[in-house]
Amino acid sequence: MSQAMKTKKIAERAKKIRPGRNVKKAMKPLFKKKVPGTAKETVGGKDLNISKRKRAESQREAALAAERASKEPEAIKHSEDEAREYAENIFDTVREPLIALDHILRVVKVSRSFYDFFKVKPEDTMGQLIYDLGNKQWDIPKLRELLETILPQKASFDNYEVEHEFTTIGRRVMLLNARQIQQASGKERIILLAIEDITERKRAEEEILKLNAELEDRVVKRTAQLEAANKELEQFAYVASHDLQEPLRMVSSYTQLLEQRYKDKLDQDAKDFIGYAVDGANRMQRLIQDLLEYSRVTTRGQHPAPLDAHDALGEAVRNLQVAIQESGALVTSNDLPMVLGVRTQIVQVFQNLIGNGIKFQRPDVAPRIHISTENNLQDNRFRLFKVTDNGIGIEPRHFGRLFEIFQRLNSKKEYPGTGIGLALCKRIVERHGGRIWVESEPGKGASFFFTLPVKGHDNT
Repeated sequence: MSQAMKTKKIAERAKKIRPGRNVKKAMKPLFKKKVPGTAKETVGGKDLNISKRKRAESQREAALAAERASKEPEAIKHSEDEAREYAENIFDTVREPLIALDHILRVVKVSRSFYDFFKVKPEDTMGQLIYDLGNKQWDIPKLRELLETILPQKASFDNYEVEHEFTTIGRRVMLLNARQIQQASGKERIILLAIEDITERKRAEEEILKLNAELEDRVVKRTAQLEAANKELEQFAYVASHDLQEPLRMVSSYTQLLEQRYKDKLDQDAKDFIGYAVDGANRMQRLIQDLLEYSRVTTRGQHPAPLDAHDALGEAVRNLQVAIQESGALVTSNDLPMVLGVRTQIVQVFQNLIGNGIKFQRPDVAPRIHISTENNLQDNRFRLFKVTDNGIGIEPRHFGRLFEIFQRLNSKKEYPGTGIGLALCKRIVERHGGRIWVESEPGKGASFFFTLPVKGHDNT
């Protein structure tokens, strides 16, 4: 019989079943017999034990759910215990004092560092209103402001500075960090207060401020002393330029007049003596003039301004035109940049360095002097200048004293001069924020290097 026909018969028989009659018996002819060795019963090929299995499964799931539900409170309690232990360990591990307050500002938890630092006992702390701690020594106006005014408006606040005199530990400066924490259980909020003692740091800062003030005061006084010294030096320069040079001019003039008027009556020794006197007077005049130039570098120096280094070099060469022609010197240069400087002083540097190249020439060798420039790799705020000559050169052991005032490496008879020229160059270059040095070997000429600030960088 087909499945469709079986289903039709079942439906027809089900209509004929009288109320109260056993359904299974009424439909028994349509059931197949049990298959030996199994517990299955089928009707029309359908498994009649499905509902039994579903009921059993539902019962098992309900039992498992009940078992899980019975264990949840225990698990929750275990998790809460772990969290509480973790929080307590954090409290006791942190070095800064920590204190927890309830919603009415009573102490509910305190770290060990709090007890140690403020020298208080647990029995005098736990459950107390924070303002009552230590005989009300915590009744601090700024603490009240933080807890009662600031925190209700903000959930947290950092670096709130409080200074207070404690009876147990003296005056302290503290930084307070405060946090409001709403507990997950729905209980009232708690306030966590972290305290950092910055007393020593504040003392150190105050000491530094005091030392800085003293240093500034010393600088002001020293500056005033230097200004006074500069004024004295300026006055000396004025005296030297007028009062000292005038007698020297008179000595030189009258000595030369004596030679002209009585030259027929003087023997050779007398003429030599007069020559020595005139030469000495002239050298003294040159020395005074050089000293004046040296002193005026700082006392009468103008403020540096943009200038064309090539123009300054041209002026220096024109000033040395007589010496260049007499020695047969050749002065060349590359293109030179704009720099920041005092024009007269930069001209003086070029003039002194080129003049030395001419003065210290090798015998029977015409001076060759070249001025070049390049980027300063050590500091791009400055331009590097190089003045190279083919003169007698300098021994490296003399480099250290070469730029000191009145230092001479050669005799006055062989190479005349006052010994101030290179010292003057050094003073001018350093006044502009640069530096100067030399590289040389005996018999192979010398190269003088110096740096000047470029346009756009005023370093003076």
